[in-house]
Amino acid sequence: MELDWNVEIRSYQGAPRGGDMGLVIPLEDGALAALVDATGHGLPAYAVAQTVRKTLFDRTNFQPDVLLNDLDVVLEGSIGAAISLARIYSDRIDFAGVGNVNAIIGGNQLLVRTGIVGQRMRTPHLTTAAFPEDTWFVMYTDGVARPRSIPAGNAATASRQLIENAGSDHDDAGVLMARWKRPI
Repeated sequence: MELDWNVEIRSYQGAPRGGDMGLVIPLEDGALAALVDATGHGLPAYAVAQTVRKTLFDRTNFQPDVLLNDLDVVLEGSIGAAISLARIYSDRIDFAGVGNVNAIIGGNQLLVRTGIVGQRMRTPHLTTAAFPEDTWFVMYTDGVARPRSIPAGNAATASRQLIENAGSDHDDAGVLMARWKRPI
């Protein structure tokens, strides 16, 4: 199987860069996925998101709850961020999130703790969920309304449509989508 994934980000109108950032880092046993919504807009939020990006590339072998605790220390004194992270394996996802970056798998909402990483973070809760073939895993920032349904197509097509149809014009908007597919 191969992981069909995409990250789609739309910055706040008029901002040269935004604080929403997503990534998927392929690993030998799956992948590490992250979606970040740094507090605020523009270049200060972008700088925080890039700090998270660098930290995650340096620490890919850790579980999401451990990574969130590390990021809380790294971002201390900054404007902070809402962050959701997932270790994706061939049959499951280990997930943890803090703030307003929500996640669903197969239509079921995953637990995200309240708070801001780097400022007022509650202890992250690690959730394990089954991740069968052809099941969508979706993370989305508060600039995107909860998807009522998943658009047809691959991850790139579906994530673009979610941003277009459910993304706010008054906030950064970010979506990360992934599913296991058999190669054609």
